[in-house]
Amino acid sequence: MTVVDAHALNFIGIGHSHIVALAKGSYALEAKGEAIAGRSIRGRFHYLYDPPFMPAFTDAEQTSLNPAILDLLTADGLAFVLLSMGGNEHNVLSMRQTTPRFDFISSDEPDGPLDAKAEIVPEAAIRETLRSYMKENMQVLRALRAASHLPMALIEPPPPLPRAHVLAYPKEFFRSQFDQQGMSSDNLRRKVWWVETQMLQAACREIGVAYVATTPDLFGPDGLLKAEACGQDASHANEAYGEIMIAAAARLMTSQPAGSA
Repeated sequence: MTVVDAHALNFIGIGHSHIVALAKGSYALEAKGEAIAGRSIRGRFHYLYDPPFMPAFTDAEQTSLNPAILDLLTADGLAFVLLSMGGNEHNVLSMRQTTPRFDFISSDEPDGPLDAKAEIVPEAAIRETLRSYMKENMQVLRALRAASHLPMALIEPPPPLPRAHVLAYPKEFFRSQFDQQGMSSDNLRRKVWWVETQMLQAACREIGVAYVATTPDLFGPDGLLKAEACGQDASHANEAYGEIMIAAAARLMTSQPAGSA
C-alpha cells in the first residue's frame, strides 16, 4: 500500500515525449526539497507510449480510455493532474521546407518578415494541417478531462530549439548533410509553434483544463528555447526546463480556487 504524505503537493504527470523533461525537473525539485505554497513537490509521471497504456482507447470509436490510463487518475491523495499532450506537431510541419517553399502571415506578427522565395499560404492552412496531426492526442486530452474530476493543467510544449542545436542532432529530422540545407528559418518554425500553442490554449479553455504557458525566462533573444534549456536531441527540452515549468504549473494550480480547472 502506498503511503501518501498529506502535507505534500501530490500530483501525477501524464503525456507524451515532453513529459520526460518535466519528470526529471520534478524529481530534481523534490530532491532539493523545494516547496510551493508551503508544500513539497511530489509528482509521479507516466509516459502514454509505454506498453501498458497502448493503445490509448479500447474501442474503434475512441471513446473508452485504456483502463490502465483510467487507473492513474484514481491514485490516493492527488491534488491535480499535469498533462503534456503531443507537442511536436509544429516541428513535423515546419522543420523541413517543402517544394515549393511555404511561409505565412502570422496574426501574432502581421508585419513580420516573410520568405521572399516562398509561396505564401493562409494561416488557416497551417492551423488545419496541425489540427489533422493533433487529432488523436486531442481526443486523448478530452477523454482524460471527461474521466476525472481532478483539477488538470496542460503544460505548453517548449518552443522550437535554436538552429545550431537542431543541426547538432540532425538524424531526428534530416537524412543527410545535404538534406539539412532545406531546414526552415527560425522565423517560420517560431510562427508555426505559436499557431499550435494557440490551438492548445483554445482546446483547454473549451474543456476546463488550465494552461501553463512557457515562462519568459525560457526564451532566448531569438524567441526560441534558450540554449541552457535544450535537451539532447533536436526537439526536446532538458531537466532545467522541467524544473522551471513544474514550478510554474504548481504555483498556478495551488493559486486556483478549489474545484476549478
